[in-house]
Amino acid sequence: MERAISRLPGVCIILMAASLVAFQPGGLFRFVWIKLVVVILAVLAGLLSPAGARLPVAVKAATAACVLWIAVAMLLSGTPLASIAGRWPRYEGLLTLAVYVAVFAVGAKVLGGAGGSRRRALLSLSLAVAGSALFVIAALEGAGLRPLGGAENVRPGATLGNATDQGLVGVVIAGALAAQGDLDKAWQVWVRRAGLLAGIGVAVLSGSRAALAALLIVAVFSAIAWMRARSWSPVKIAAGAAAAAAGIALVVVLVPSARDRLLSAGTVDGRWLLWDRSLGLIADHTVSGVGPSGFVDAFPAYLNGEWARTVGDSFPADSPHSWPLQLLAAGGVPLLVLVLLLLAVSLAALVRRLRETKQAAERRYLAVVLVTVVAYALALFTHFTSIGTTGLVAFLCGGMVGCDGGKPAPIRTGFIPVFGGAKMRAVPRLAGVLLVLGAMAIAVPAAVAEWPMEAGARAAAAGDSAGAQRAFVQARQLRPWDSDTALLAAQAFAGPATAGDRDAAGYAVEWGRLAWERTPGSQEAGTALAIGYLYSGDVPAAKDLLDALVADAPYSTTLYVQRGVAQFGLGRSADAIADLEHAAALDPSLDTPWRVLANIHQRLGNAQEALAASQRADALAGN
Repeated sequence: MERAISRLPGVCIILMAASLVAFQPGGLFRFVWIKLVVVILAVLAGLLSPAGARLPVAVKAATAACVLWIAVAMLLSGTPLASIAGRWPRYEGLLTLAVYVAVFAVGAKVLGGAGGSRRRALLSLSLAVAGSALFVIAALEGAGLRPLGGAENVRPGATLGNATDQGLVGVVIAGALAAQGDLDKAWQVWVRRAGLLAGIGVAVLSGSRAALAALLIVAVFSAIAWMRARSWSPVKIAAGAAAAAAGIALVVVLVPSARDRLLSAGTVDGRWLLWDRSLGLIADHTVSGVGPSGFVDAFPAYLNGEWARTVGDSFPADSPHSWPLQLLAAGGVPLLVLVLLLLAVSLAALVRRLRETKQAAERRYLAVVLVTVVAYALALFTHFTSIGTTGLVAFLCGGMVGCDGGKPAPIRTGFIPVFGGAKMRAVPRLAGVLLVLGAMAIAVPAAVAEWPMEAGARAAAAGDSAGAQRAFVQARQLRPWDSDTALLAAQAFAGPATAGDRDAAGYAVEWGRLAWERTPGSQEAGTALAIGYLYSGDVPAAKDLLDALVADAPYSTTLYVQRGVAQFGLGRSADAIADLEHAAALDPSLDTPWRVLANIHQRLGNAQEALAASQRADALAGN
């Protein structure tokens, strides 16, 4: 029994590395819940591990303050239940945020202090294996293949589901392996080197500008640390650092996808506009924000004409794509201040550990991992958190700040003192185990629900509305707390409803009402419900709902298109044409308003106007 328990830290490390490559074949969104399940299992293994290092008291206090304020922000949000549950696709509600905190604490226990240095060989080997597997998948995707499936018109992200997440994981793997000193056996050294190269390759193949910048920082600093450890002269160190930077640049230039992405400004303008609009939202919610996961519903009210022209509303933003803005949106200024405080006390603990550490290899490891985490944080100025990247980084951060306990408590004699002390020490661990088991009771069914969700989406697209309904009902039974299960079902039925499927329209109304009740501020839920009303024959209800949605989000082209259809259904031809022309003016690149206008003019007998609108739509579609 004791031997099995002593292996649990290793199990924890292996599971954390395995979470990087975990994905769910056949699921609707295959890269979140399965990773959460694996990370929760890692937390359980770490929790049951023998006593090790722990977080400093100041770090614990700052973390507790952050957790408390996040809970307050959830309760003060417009939709507390949805904020607590989290929203699709990242589901960063109470469960996921608690997992981040738990991984931070477990990282301190498993990787922190003097005992943690003995486990870094296993960490290196585990990350090397995971990095090598990611590189193979990323290389195949870079060659135009889709070994994991997925749409051809979407940038792949290996087992992370997002290209920038893939790149950042590659950076973190490369940094963690570069920090590790020579291992005991030659084969371990070669595995680590292969994993290091694989991590670099994963980052480069992602084509993410943020990941490439982070990789450059990590590569240069790791090279400098390696050369200083070998007492190279300052001139040689400078030349070596330049060579490391040149090597990264050369690899990027040689990989077409990375080179093209680096030189492209495709998302830069949109990102600046996203930040500008996010600041408007934050200015109106400075105290408690809009709650975790509340951004996606609150943001449409702050869009403008420029957003409609350059970005559109096809893919609603669920994050400001910058961690300071994400914190401000989720919990207001107090949350940002508390997180900065947590970073400050954690950095102070790490500096203290660096000063107390006598071994040069240990100091080098801490310094390189610190720079890797800083590079990750810099990259997150243009990206968002997710279980795929943040879990591993939290694990490494816990390992850096974890410190050995003080003097052991004096041994008390007598049956009652010993028995009572053992019981008191067991209480926190038992409570932790119960919380982890509760988390598993939520995460496992949620992961299983991804399969019927995918089956439902496929059935709806194929015109099998009855089969889709059965699949979505099954998914909701597995995930009854998730408002987005209903939202995704309503959206799946809304598509065939617009093509004239009355059964699909009825189901869109059923699921749309459920989603709208849970998240009454959701433009996505409201739009799906309005489409259901419109194509099931309840045109007045659709018009009333679309009026309310347009009032809250006056720069959504989709809303004006659908309201134009509703206006025509009510016999208001002039109002219908006005709405559709306004939609076309908001987004001049969109062909949909012109196609609907062509149909309306044709029904009104305006042959010339119908032909002109149809030609305009064809020209836009051809572009």
